[in-house]
Amino acid sequence: MIYIIILVLISGLIAYIGDVLGTYVGKKRLTVFGLRPRITALVVAISTGILITLLTLGVMTILSEDVRTALFYMNALRQDLETLQNETKSLEQVKSRLEKDKIELTQDVERLTTTVRIKETESVVFRKDEPLAVTVITAKQSINEVMKELTTLVISLTAKVRRRGVKVQDEINFFTDNKEQLNGMAAHIASSTQDMVVGAVAAENINAGEQLGNVRFMLVPNNRIFRKDQEIASVQIDGRLNRGEIARNLKQFMDEINQEVVRLGMIANPLTGRFGDLSSDSMLSFYDMVNRIKDLDRQFILIAVVPEDTYAIGPLNVTFRFEETGESIFTTQPEPPDSKSGAE
Repeated sequence: MIYIIILVLISGLIAYIGDVLGTYVGKKRLTVFGLRPRITALVVAISTGILITLLTLGVMTILSEDVRTALFYMNALRQDLETLQNETKSLEQVKSRLEKDKIELTQDVERLTTTVRIKETESVVFRKDEPLAVTVITAKQSINEVMKELTTLVISLTAKVRRRGVKVQDEINFFTDNKEQLNGMAAHIASSTQDMVVGAVAAENINAGEQLGNVRFMLVPNNRIFRKDQEIASVQIDGRLNRGEIARNLKQFMDEINQEVVRLGMIANPLTGRFGDLSSDSMLSFYDMVNRIKDLDRQFILIAVVPEDTYAIGPLNVTFRFEETGESIFTTQPEPPDSKSGAE
């Protein structure tokens, strides 16, 4: 800002001097280069204007790099700008092509991923953590008796995987490869005072035509989870709702039962973390119960009852009792949330 003020003052001073000089030349009728006095005064005035312009440009050139660039490099800058604009257009075209290529490649990757997943699903016979065989071995047996039952389990396991197209070594080699695990389990079961659930699960995905790989054994006490006629859950149901809402509430209630029995110790399916789900057969009884609830057309309590002693291995059978103000309306016995153990 100070430079502009100085420039303005100097320009004004030069203009004033030029005016005074022009007036002086006019009055004295001086001549330069033999010119007439009036023309000489005009030359002085023009020279003053030129001097002001040159002074302005000179000062601005010294003080500002942008002014120097604009005065001496404008053509080069214009050419560079045109070159950059052309390069930008080319890069935008390249970017557009790359974006199209990216979309096509993404679609190809999705198709290939889907194809691979389908192929894997088609060829996988047993998934990781899927049960291969399970049995219950009673307590208070000798190690030899326990080993006999473990042998039966292994024979059942190898027969099952062979039927599903998986290659498996003979039982003797299988015992040899898993000798340490089997001996440890036999000793533990023989010393236990509780019946034990023994299961074998796949340690990794097993494809058809492959050799049976690592097998992991599980050992769980077959505890009694529910006693006969034990009420395990209840919920308030409103028969005045529409059938869709009744079905959702009833399904949610059965899911809660499913999760609760797993929490209490029933053996869950390792693939889902649940004891099981409604089967296609049980869905018929399920919707029959929805219709019964709808027919009642009022609010009541639905109570889930276990009709017999139930152990960790299952199966879980459940009956449902309808009660209103403490009085039983009727009892129904649809298929349970899962009538088979998740380990089978």
